Amino acid sequence: MAAVDELLSELSDEGKSALLLMREMSDYYRRLLKKLELDSLTGLPGSNKYHELIAELTAHPPGSIGFIVFDVNDLKHHNDTIGHHAGDLLLQRAAESFHAVTGDGVRIFRTGGDEFVAVMPGCTEDGMNAVVAKWQEALAGLNASGGGSIRCTIAHGTAFGVGEYALAEVMKFADKRMYDDKRRMKESGLKIGDVR
Repeated sequence: MAAVDELLSELSDEGKSALLLMREMSDYYRRLLKKLELDSLTGLPGSNKYHELIAELTAHPPGSIGFIVFDVNDLKHHNDTIGHHAGDLLLQRAAESFHAVTGDGVRIFRTGGDEFVAVMPGCTEDGMNAVVAKWQEALAGLNASGGGSIRCTIAHGTAFGVGEYALAEVMKFADKRMYDDKRRMKESGLKIGDVR
């Protein structure tokens, strides 16, 4: 700090103003970057951070990895029939269930409108399955205690890679399983308001 004070004492008033302006711009830039990293609706990291992590994991694959792909059901229906505010509440309830399992090596991102992905580098398959169970319990609890008419149902798919795996294939398999789950949910007649 003494070096900065010394530099400021050597600068003219114009130089001091320029330096202070640069510092303010730097602080603003850092705050802006932080906002861009987090999705404002859900408080989860967005797709930019997700793609950065995937690039890092592709370059330096961990010994094992777990993926969970999530897709919130009926977002379009909520937006079209009840209103976008209801759709936002649906996404926020989903995010709340994800926040319940974030941490301890679990990173969850909002990668698209109603799509979320959990990435667990270095996890075990049992650990990944425990995260799914904990998340399902959190979502059921939120739906039970949430009151109102907004019930959140989410299709999900998991995949686990260990040893020599292709990251893209693990991700693709989790995505396929999520669509299989979504199809099963629709075929079972799951309607808006049902809890899953």
